[in-house]
Amino acid sequence: MQDPNADAGAKKEATDKVEKTLEESFAEVQTPSDASKTLDKVEATGSGLKEKDIPAEVGSADPVKQAEAIEAAADSATSKNRPAAVLATAAIQLASAPPDKREPLDEGIRKAGGPSAAKESPEVKKGRDLLRKELLSRLKPLDAIDATLFVQINHLPHPKRLDRLISSFSWLMTGGHSWILFIAANALFDRKRAVRACRILPALYLATYTVEIPIKKYFRRRRPFISIVRAIVVGRKPGSYSFPSGHSAAAFAGATLLQACYPRARPILFAIALMVAFSRVYLGAHYPGDVLSGSLAGASLAKAYRALLHRFFGN
Repeated sequence: MQDPNADAGAKKEATDKVEKTLEESFAEVQTPSDASKTLDKVEATGSGLKEKDIPAEVGSADPVKQAEAIEAAADSATSKNRPAAVLATAAIQLASAPPDKREPLDEGIRKAGGPSAAKESPEVKKGRDLLRKELLSRLKPLDAIDATLFVQINHLPHPKRLDRLISSFSWLMTGGHSWILFIAANALFDRKRAVRACRILPALYLATYTVEIPIKKYFRRRRPFISIVRAIVVGRKPGSYSFPSGHSAAAFAGATLLQACYPRARPILFAIALMVAFSRVYLGAHYPGDVLSGSLAGASLAKAYRALLHRFFGN
């Protein structure tokens, strides 16, 4: 049986190593030219490469070995090539490691790429800011706005208690199932209205799964190598398919449908939906554009499905 304390110690060791190695590589970038050359090298390394093209055996299920691979890349590279080598190796380890074994690596990347810490040197901050500025300049205008907004929201203070609260709330609202709890709670006061409200559930689930399955699969944003590096420099965006946001679609589909049954609760319903959408960016799961598109798609599809079902079944 694995010792929980030893496991926690190994994860912390891995996180600290990743953070330290990334910060040291950022410190090597001290001019706009350095930043440009670094991203050029990373893009050249991963040109046309997608996450699925990276063999699973390249990575490791051991967080400490993931961190050591990044350290080895830093040690073997020249000072000019070190930032690109570290970013590329971190991206490969992140892409090839089992999803349930990425947390220490993710945490190290978040710490190194996040807001300045008191102990952080001016060189590290300057290098990271130069890389971020160069990267944003290479994005299309809308992508650059999306990434900038993501950074502003995702880099808000993250106290652990608030993280746990928002994470639990976001999990609870997965798939829109919690709207049933809302209906059930109101059934205690008005059973007939709750029965009528249950009739919106088919439209709610049709809207949610239309976004989650066909729309996501149609739009599935290619995740080339540079998108992983973008996540490292700008902020981690987990998830294979993130456009549109399924959580946001379910939240706004539910709020849109339920407001007809509970008009007085409209502000509460949409406040809940907005909180769900915000949580997805705060937690680093989606860019704001994913959330906005999911919200609009969920609300629109919910209305369309409700009208269609009413026409054919009269309920």
